[in-house]
Amino acid sequence: MTAWNLAELRSLVEAKFGRQQKEVLAPSLNSVLQRGAFAKYHYLEAKRLLDEATAAHADPSAMMMLVLGADDASEAFSEARFQSQAHITACVQSMHATADILAHTVYYALGMNLDPATELKLRNIDMVNVMKKVTVAPVLQALTSLTDHDGFRYISALNNHSKHRSIVEASYSVDFTEAGMPNGLKFAGFEHGGQAYDARWVKPTLDPEYARQSSLIIEAGRALNTHLARLPS
Repeated sequence: MTAWNLAELRSLVEAKFGRQQKEVLAPSLNSVLQRGAFAKYHYLEAKRLLDEATAAHADPSAMMMLVLGADDASEAFSEARFQSQAHITACVQSMHATADILAHTVYYALGMNLDPATELKLRNIDMVNVMKKVTVAPVLQALTSLTDHDGFRYISALNNHSKHRSIVEASYSVDFTEAGMPNGLKFAGFEHGGQAYDARWVKPTLDPEYARQSSLIIEAGRALNTHLARLPS
């Protein structure tokens, strides 16, 4: 997220709303970055663990023996698989949390807490409620693009189901019928909010969505900077 000048945002908020507002903004602004870094860390750890555990089993017969628990390395593979599932669950949670934390950043950066017309109770500061009150068009557009997308809706359903109902398993799967023998973690199918979601491979699900969200977070942040820089002193 280096394309978003965070130091400039802090300075602009202080110049427009005072030092106290800059300090109020700091925790959410820092957490947007931390959550993004946490998601990336957990994802890369899951990939590393599985790559190491399966590196010597590229042959289909060797892979089958490993997955079925009939290989000398199967116990280590089982542990790597468990750890990878934990990392992927944490990755999804951080990706989902970033949106509401970004909403706090927008809320405080725009000084919405200082205006009775836009002020929200602390428990109501979330993406939905903040978007209802944001009047800066480029910021609102970035937030809309972030949330009004099938990838975002899937991550939200996946996280909320795992958080409140039961964990959606991300088990290790191998498709021996396809060329190249696709393998890796795969989210199980589940139902949430009246919608059914089919099983999905983890990598092609998370890779593009993480990149998309990261880009739009930067877009929203840069829009904040541009707007604040144009306000009269």
